[in-house]
Amino acid sequence: MLNEGWRDRLSVIGDECGFTWEQQIANTEALGLKSIELRSVAGRSLGAYAWPETEDMARSLADAGLSVVALDSPVGAGSIAATTLEEDLATAERWLELACLFGTPSVRVMSYGRAELTDEAWQAESVRRLLALRDLAKAYDRRLLHENCVGWGGRDAASAELFMREAGDEHLAFLMDTGNGVWYGYDSVEMAGAVLPYVRHVHIKDARLREGEAVPCLPGEGRARVADTLALVLSEYPEMTLSLEPHLLVQPHLGIQCEDGEALYKSVAACIEGLTG
Repeated sequence: MLNEGWRDRLSVIGDECGFTWEQQIANTEALGLKSIELRSVAGRSLGAYAWPETEDMARSLADAGLSVVALDSPVGAGSIAATTLEEDLATAERWLELACLFGTPSVRVMSYGRAELTDEAWQAESVRRLLALRDLAKAYDRRLLHENCVGWGGRDAASAELFMREAGDEHLAFLMDTGNGVWYGYDSVEMAGAVLPYVRHVHIKDARLREGEAVPCLPGEGRARVADTLALVLSEYPEMTLSLEPHLLVQPHLGIQCEDGEALYKSVAACIEGLTG
């Protein structure tokens, strides 16, 4: 699916390969990867840690020679009725400060669950908030990555394309997740093609359907058309950053965690073998 040279561009979301901070660093190194993407540590969101703790984390990553390709914030991942714009801006500012600390250009966001809004109101409020968040990212000289997941701008190819045409620029780009279409009922290749001019990062996962429910599996063994999606994106952007997010043992949106560092290491190693073998 990927030639051996792509190993140098592969990354992994840290909590998918280790539970503790020490596990995340050690397992990323043992996997032969040179970078990491950060979301949570020991079951706590990275944004919940005090500044001195995150400074220690940044130093230990530098000592290990690992770069950070992106941070995965929770902004926009819940119902649009659950937070105000002001609360979202405060959360985003914390993650943008962390992006500066960790030396990464990108912070992942989403575009909100619908709540009880009409389609038109959902669209309008999502765009309003993401434009304000984009302005904040610009002030920090950072980039938000909008993921095709829960939210108005990620529910299907047409909405994603419209959203990016309205809001996309150098400070608000697209994070293409290869597997989310299995959960949300759209074709991954169609989604990638619709937003291709805006894609700046990729999450790699796959899933099968079992009794109508998406069940994570090794990349290439499910319904997500991972190989075709990667081929499309990489044909346009051969230097694209790629992060493994297999969800085999960890599914944060369902509260599923794994504290077994060895099992997490093996799950990601199996994904790498399937992608590059």
